Amino acid sequence: MAKDKDLHDKIHKTEEGIVKMLRDTDRPGIESLIGWLKGTDYFDAPASTRPDYHGCHPCGLVEHSLNVYTLFEQKVQQFSLEVEPDEIVIASLLHDACKIGQYVPNRLKSGKLSEAKPYVIEDDLPLGHGEKSIYIISQHFTLTPTEALLIRWHMGPFDEAWEQWEPRVGKACPAIYAFHNSDQEASKYLDEKVTK
Repeated sequence: MAKDKDLHDKIHKTEEGIVKMLRDTDRPGIESLIGWLKGTDYFDAPASTRPDYHGCHPCGLVEHSLNVYTLFEQKVQQFSLEVEPDEIVIASLLHDACKIGQYVPNRLKSGKLSEAKPYVIEDDLPLGHGEKSIYIISQHFTLTPTEALLIRWHMGPFDEAWEQWEPRVGKACPAIYAFHNSDQEASKYLDEKVTK
């Protein structure tokens, strides 16, 4: 029971911090997005489906998003990249919006959560990873071109279309490399894994 209370407290504290970060962007439509996020599993959703992947636990999605924010903010400063502070917040916290409501508990016949694959994907809108995130966010407000490019291409070479589009994306948004690396570094080095 204490573990459940600790998790509830962690979710509540994290939710307050993320809501403040989003609200501080002062973006028209941000309150609509915040209201929508509060009605979803965003604040307690996992970031992946398997224990050997990053964030395969409650709160994994927001843990990952905050880690990406921290790393990307550092890289923007380090490399003097032309990304506004609110663009860092929006791209980092919402780049994986496509995962909201998508990972459902994989319960065995016994009712226990599967240890091998605790979550399964149920995707009723298979638009693609970055594309779906952009679609979801766009229901609430308009992304800047930088935000849209960062979110769409954050998977870098793990996206089948990357090889064809990379030269143009890199020219239009040089920060994409730092954002992709922030996403990868967060998932490989900072995000909690259930098994290593």
